[in-house]
Amino acid sequence: MKLIHNILGNIRTSFQIEESVKVVFVALVFSVLSICSAIAQSATDYRILFDKRNAGDGVLKIECAFTIDFAERDSITLDFGGPLQEETIQELHITPDNIRYSLNPSSKHITFYRNHKDKERVRMEYIYMNLTSVLMYGESGAEIWESIYSSSGEFYYPMRRGVEYSARVKFSVPESLIVVSHSGIDATKWHKENRCVPLNFAFLNREKYARQRMTGRYGCEVYQVIGEQVDSMRYEQLCRFVEESIQWFEEKYGEKYLCNRYGTTTYPAFIFHNGNSSFNRYNMGFISASQEKFATYPDIYPIIHEIGHRWMGEYTMFINSGERGYAFIIETLNEFMTLMCIRDIVGAEVYEAILNSYRANWEEIRGTEQDVHPVDVTDNNNIPVTYRKGIVMLDSIAQELGYDTVISRIVQFYNECNGKPNLQYGDFERMCGLIHHKLHIE
Repeated sequence: MKLIHNILGNIRTSFQIEESVKVVFVALVFSVLSICSAIAQSATDYRILFDKRNAGDGVLKIECAFTIDFAERDSITLDFGGPLQEETIQELHITPDNIRYSLNPSSKHITFYRNHKDKERVRMEYIYMNLTSVLMYGESGAEIWESIYSSSGEFYYPMRRGVEYSARVKFSVPESLIVVSHSGIDATKWHKENRCVPLNFAFLNREKYARQRMTGRYGCEVYQVIGEQVDSMRYEQLCRFVEESIQWFEEKYGEKYLCNRYGTTTYPAFIFHNGNSSFNRYNMGFISASQEKFATYPDIYPIIHEIGHRWMGEYTMFINSGERGYAFIIETLNEFMTLMCIRDIVGAEVYEAILNSYRANWEEIRGTEQDVHPVDVTDNNNIPVTYRKGIVMLDSIAQELGYDTVISRIVQFYNECNGKPNLQYGDFERMCGLIHHKLHIE
């Protein structure tokens, strides 16, 4: 018995030692993770002046200060620049004078090099010109400045995509311009600190734009080209769809439209322009769309699609263009959710009519080189597949699995992956395996 007792004691002691080792190991792992997290590189505490005074069309003077934490590494690289390369950034001046940097216009990157200390306060002054989004709006009197996360990626101040950062922002503009931003930033005072990805805004000519404010719980602002405003019935339809669709998306995603993480502190403003009529955009809290389409097209359901991008879009679902599944994640999934919203707030009959038109659009390209799988579209350049074929395929899956099931999987995918910097289609496949499998059944 004594022998057995000793053996059991030794076993117990060994077990206790093993458990102690496990505890120590786990503690070490968490310590290492904490240290790695603590020393992550960052660019924070932005203070940015966007100066439109004495600046011509498509031109903006910018003063930008921020703190770099090199985290003991030799350098840090930020997104900066546009597709016109050397012509985009003019009169660049960076202080302190002893900080070393290199600007690579072709890759749209600026790299700063560590000089003895981990943290450095950097100040930049420059002129940014010819942003593509600014040049898209013709003579309607609108300049819309936005960072575009696409193959042409454009960044008019240095930043790291997919990363939260704090910023205080000021606009200086002449009296002739209206400033519209995603967070209601005042044109003369430094705005309170925001955490935002990214900063987008517009300058509108006061003589060319009329402003209205929607009635109802959201009070969204609407800017229309003077002389081309829609009639009261069309305007009231817009107000109703905006209110009902925001409520629908908030309920489905379980997340309010307003979100400090993405700097959306006000409900969306609508800017209707006379530029490229196909260039409708969700601009991180305000929406730009064609005045012509708003006034003349038989429906305004595309506006619901743009509202849906607050949740399922390139500013919240950080998958890079060129990646497999790019257009499917940021556009096809959002268009499917848009149609689910229309099905609930407008009616199943309207939904079926839209779906039938999508089937017809797909049939027009079926069997051609354009008829690829929706997941294989790596840029938003195949409308019949991304916005038509993909929707028909998802609807077929929803009929088999149940609409609520498919919606809940898409919602789960958003809630677990929004803001993830290195999102891949594999994340959708992992979380929505049954949908993925059925998408790929020949």
